[in-house]
Amino acid sequence: MPIFVPLICLMAMGVAVFRRSVPDPLTGPAGRDDVPARLLRWAAGLLSAQRAEWGQAMLGELDHIDGWGRRWRFAAGCAGAALLLPPWGRAAAAVWGMVTVAAGAAGLYAALEVRYGLGAWSWVFAAVVLVLLAGCTLAAAVLARQPGIAVPGLLGGLFVVLAWLVPYGFTFYGLIVAVPPFWASLTQGLVVPLLAGAAGTLWSGSAAVGRRIARLAAVSAGLVLFLYGTLAVAVIGAAGAQIDATWTVSANIDDRLGNNVIFYLWVVPLTTAALGWAAATATAAVSARLRPRLAVSVASVPFTVPGHLAGGNRSPEETPPYKAGRADRGRSWRRTAYLLLVCAVVAAAVFGLALGLVRG
Repeated sequence: MPIFVPLICLMAMGVAVFRRSVPDPLTGPAGRDDVPARLLRWAAGLLSAQRAEWGQAMLGELDHIDGWGRRWRFAAGCAGAALLLPPWGRAAAAVWGMVTVAAGAAGLYAALEVRYGLGAWSWVFAAVVLVLLAGCTLAAAVLARQPGIAVPGLLGGLFVVLAWLVPYGFTFYGLIVAVPPFWASLTQGLVVPLLAGAAGTLWSGSAAVGRRIARLAAVSAGLVLFLYGTLAVAVIGAAGAQIDATWTVSANIDDRLGNNVIFYLWVVPLTTAALGWAAATATAAVSARLRPRLAVSVASVPFTVPGHLAGGNRSPEETPPYKAGRADRGRSWRRTAYLLLVCAVVAAAVFGLALGLVRG
């Protein structure tokens, strides 16, 4: 059953992406909004501020290229170049951190395969594990490169990791052998992903950014938990309760490594991303309904150039103060809600840690 839940979540996310990506029939092909153009715009969004002009130049060049094949080759080449260009600042730290975690997990997994002499079929499964690690790392690297995603996404991933480790008191034995109580499973599988998505939207004020934050939290948490779980198997070995008393040590190790792969590279990333996606969208919708007047008042003031209104040449100092006050109150409300949510998350994490230590 745990294998099919992520598949359902993945299908739901795919349907949502497809519905949002259906082209408008009114624009037609004259708008040049085909798949190569979308791919190149997405890749240009990954570039740092120092290389933003290069991305805009490539988008302009694509507008002058005709032919489906030529446009595809040009867009794919530019997208590959954008992905290979090294990121800057916090995004670079996040990308290299995820690469280090994935490389450490792959190396430790291979070391356990060699130490316990697992069979040829286990090496085939190890190749699948390598593909999953590479996919999660690539997804984390792509998400972390987008502006305003790295820091909140990694914080959300840390929150997810704590939710999985606190009930076991951060012990290797508890993570691998112990059976979690119902409240812990409910919190890990439902409450925490929803909070991650809602917090991402409140952090950024955008549902799209909130969904990206939730996805980065999901894949980064999956990588860290898989590394932690593989290290736990290396430390405790085949100790503790076993599913079948007739199994050998190698069989127990193989089973525990397989459970880590299923839960931490499959179930956790996909379910967290899907539920976080839904929570981010719902939070944006609820926020828009709670503040409709503010949204209308701000959107109804058209600007032509910075600092001037469309209706005349009034400077910012001449702008009616009540409109600026409404915008300030909206930003203040969002910051207050975010701070309250962060305080609630920190309090829950501290309480869970204390409870786990007491139970341990």
